[in-house]
Amino acid sequence: MVTAAGNQISAREIIESNGIVTYFQPILSARQRSVIGAEALSRGVIGVEALTRGTNGFGLGAITEGGQLIPPAALFRMAAEEGLTLALDRLCRETAIRTFAALERHEDLILFLNVETSTIERDLAGPDEILKSAAQVSLSPRNIAIEILESAFEDAGKLAERLTRFRDHGFLLVLDDIGAGYSNLDRIALIKPDILKLDRNLIFGIDKDYHRQETFKSLVQLARRIGALVVAEGVETQQQAIIALELGADLLQGFFLGKPGNPGTLECADSAACVEALARRYKTHMIERINQKKLQHRRFNIILNEMLCELSKCNHGDFDDVLRTTVSQYDNVECVYVMDESGAQITTTVCNHRVPQRNKGVIFRPAPKGADHSLKEYYYVLLDVELNKYTTDPYVSLATGNLCRTISTCFRDAHNNKMYILCIDVLCD
Repeated sequence: MVTAAGNQISAREIIESNGIVTYFQPILSARQRSVIGAEALSRGVIGVEALTRGTNGFGLGAITEGGQLIPPAALFRMAAEEGLTLALDRLCRETAIRTFAALERHEDLILFLNVETSTIERDLAGPDEILKSAAQVSLSPRNIAIEILESAFEDAGKLAERLTRFRDHGFLLVLDDIGAGYSNLDRIALIKPDILKLDRNLIFGIDKDYHRQETFKSLVQLARRIGALVVAEGVETQQQAIIALELGADLLQGFFLGKPGNPGTLECADSAACVEALARRYKTHMIERINQKKLQHRRFNIILNEMLCELSKCNHGDFDDVLRTTVSQYDNVECVYVMDESGAQITTTVCNHRVPQRNKGVIFRPAPKGADHSLKEYYYVLLDVELNKYTTDPYVSLATGNLCRTISTCFRDAHNNKMYILCIDVLCD
């Protein structure tokens, strides 16, 4: 690599001169209103001046008088070309551990330490080396989370054996970049992580993107079932942070909550103030959301009761006419239909012409009269559990291809007192 001054520099020179500095980015818990840990970010350094002069906020290739910082991608590319990846990786880990141990109140924090999957496979002494580095500065393995970075691996058995040794020593295991690149779900089963870090690509635009929200929510649910915590990476706005918390994130990391400061420091004052403000805003947001849901349920009940009132006055032969007359009065109702007590549909599926139907091919079309709904949860749960009303979770409607919920309830007609089930499909917000 050529420096800003035009000099040639090698990874070997950086390693032999211990030319690595560590920056820390805070990882926070909004619910606990505290900084719980920090991710170590290694940079190569050329020239003493680079240790003390400005670093453009993140240390990415910052050039100072007499010094230059080398970003990690360039640093490890140099090491790979010289066959020194393992040596550089060890130096970065040792420097991070030593620097972290010098932080004030580090015993209350967790050091998130990046380790390439391929390095874990090759480095037989890896767990013992990290344990030795920690012991030299009196740092407990319980204060260290081994963050397994994105890379392909060749031998799953060898990787599992190495990770078991880390876990046996008391280190936490973190699976990074979930939702990107190599991070398929089979890695979760192999690594059995204590913490999942969801990739920043899932966070970007999550406040406006339903599909990102549902993907995020599904990964959170998976984490809950395997006993893992969830870190949302790349949080850059307050709204992203609020949505991530609403969807179940335990911890947050990103420029909105705290940037890496000067080398060897963890600056928490601004982060603490930010997370305090976030906690207050999140509480307000959730109260607003609950009130919105209460209002929505009241509206649904009004729609349901108005339709039931009309249906219960007439004979079942007139149900179609009643549904056609009433459905278009409601903007958020996409279709309605009536079943008998066996789950057979006795009316047509009356669709609201004001609701657009997505062009999704022949699989998405309204169910015809006579369709069997007995295996639909809005039928069997309603009857078997003897509920007055049942509302499903959101799902893709086979009638229109839209995302909807079905509300079902029983009623009896005025002429023969026979029981029927009214089903209303309402659009999800």
